[in-house]
Parts: sequence; C-alpha cells; structure tokens
Amino acid sequence: MRNWYGREAERSGPSLPAGYTGAAVASQKNEAGKKKPAEADDAAETGGEAQKGQTVQTAAVTEDEKEAGKEQPAVQAAAPDKKDAAEEPQKVQERKEAENAATDREQNEKKTGKQPAADGGGKGGGKSSGDSVTYFTYEVQRGDTFWLIARKFGIPMAELLAVNKMTENTILYEGMTLTIPQHHIPKKSTPGPQYGELLDWWTEAQYLWPIGTDALVTDLATGKSFHVRRSYGANHADAEPLTTADSAVMKEIWGGWSWAARPVIVTVNGRKIAASSHAMPHSIETIADNDFDGHFCIHFLNSTRHSDNQMQADHQDTVRRAAGLM
Repeated sequence: MRNWYGREAERSGPSLPAGYTGAAVASQKNEAGKKKPAEADDAAETGGEAQKGQTVQTAAVTEDEKEAGKEQPAVQAAAPDKKDAAEEPQKVQERKEAENAATDREQNEKKTGKQPAADGGGKGGGKSSGDSVTYFTYEVQRGDTFWLIARKFGIPMAELLAVNKMTENTILYEGMTLTIPQHHIPKKSTPGPQYGELLDWWTEAQYLWPIGTDALVTDLATGKSFHVRRSYGANHADAEPLTTADSAVMKEIWGGWSWAARPVIVTVNGRKIAASSHAMPHSIETIADNDFDGHFCIHFLNSTRHSDNQMQADHQDTVRRAAGLM
C-alpha cells in the first residue's frame, strides 16, 4: 500500500504457527484480503489493533521445528505485507495485532495516564482512574487465541495482555485462567437530541463499540443513516457498510466516494456517540458483497491515525461538531 503525503502505511507482524496439537490449534486460513491505493488522510490503514492473536497450544515441538534444528516460539515472524493479499482478513488483523500489542498498550497509557491493573484490581471489583472498571475471570477454551478472547469480551488485545502480565508470545493452555477487565462507561449529556456524546476513544468509545459489533451511522447534516460493522482498528474504528443498500446511502451522502470528513452519530447498543467519518473504500475487508471495496475510517475524540499515531485536525473538529460543540 502506498503512503501518500506521509500519511497512513500498513504494518506487518508475526503470524500464527501451524502444526500444533494438544490443548488447541487455531485454524489457519488463506483467503484474499483486498487492498486498493488510497489518496489522502487515512489512506493505507489496516487496523493497528484492531485487536492480535496467539493460538492456544501445547509447548510440543512440531516435526517442522525439529527439522529446523530448534524449538520455535509460540508465534513466529510473518512474511512481509505482501502476504496480506493471500490471507483471510482476520489473519491479517491477528498478525498486525501481534506486532502492535506493546505499542498500543504504551499509547493507551500515555493518553489515559493509567496502566491496567496487572493483578486484576483485586479480581472482582477493582477500579482504575477514569471510567469504572471491574474484573472477572475466564477459563481458556480449546481453540482460543488472545485475539478471539479480546474480541469476545470487547476489549483491546493489548489490554488483555497487560492485565494478565503476558505478551503476544505467551502460550495459552486449555484450562488456564485469565483476568478480563470490563469497562463501565457513564452516559454524558449533549446540547440536544440530534447530537452525540463526546466520548474519548481510548477510555470510552472503543469499549462501547468493540470490533465485530454493528452500529448505525447517521449523517448529522442530512439525517440519513446506514448500517456498518467495526471490522478493524486500534487507534480509531475501521468500518464497513453491511449491505449494498448501506453502501448506496453512504455514497449518496458524500456525493461519491470521498476523503472529506463529515460529522456523524454512531449509535450502538442505544448509545449515540459523536464521530467523524470519510467515505473512501480502501485496504482489506471482511464483507465481500456490499459493493464497497475495502473499509473506511471513523474517528472519535482523541483518536489517531494508524501510521504515525497523530490526531488529525479535521476529524477532531468534525467530532466536536457532531457533539454540538462547534
């Protein structure tokens, strides 16, 4: 993927090893993840975190590893980004998650001023500063990966690793107990019913709209709406219109595919969140039959680009307009 104007650029990371038996082995798929050149703003994103995975497995050495003359780590280095075109989007996402776990954790700590409680905050009622956080335990099941567990409970994989004092190379075993943080985001008032809550991406919005969750996006100016799914993204949400009809509404709102930022309201599970969206399809996708070749980007308060971790001024201004503050 080209990097226009020094903007977004895709990153590669470790892939999941094949051939393990015992506690569990995650399936390895190889379907095409689509890409296309982008021309501005978030041009080459594939979702930093959009949230990295390791397979639940035993520590047994495979025949291939024996032939290589040494044991391999739980997660091996991936091929360059050209591998993306031959992988299923979920596997692309898992590779990128594995590479960026530490980076994403550091970003969260810098932006929120807090670190996840490594002991689970007392394992059942601990809280951290900012939003309210409680903790519960989860027993690792056959076939689990860090990516799948994080997605199941709607949290960033980097946070799951940090809370449990683990890394992307930690081997998961069936029956292992993990501590899971659960964020409770209080509702905020808005200047009027047409506006969305102004919620910080890092401490609030990303927990209300986890990866794999559908939402309704409403254009503030026209009132027109379309359905989307958050497919990827750590620093902001990478989303896809659900159907061909949703893509058509989206295209109508922008007057064609466009990088222009527009104020939108993201409604998910009854919460209306102020956001900013463009309408340019680019990079990989998970929905193949929606007449939208790739995904697009939705930004929230204090969200950043994936390539350089910097906030984008036009998106931040547009988020505030969606909140009724400009």
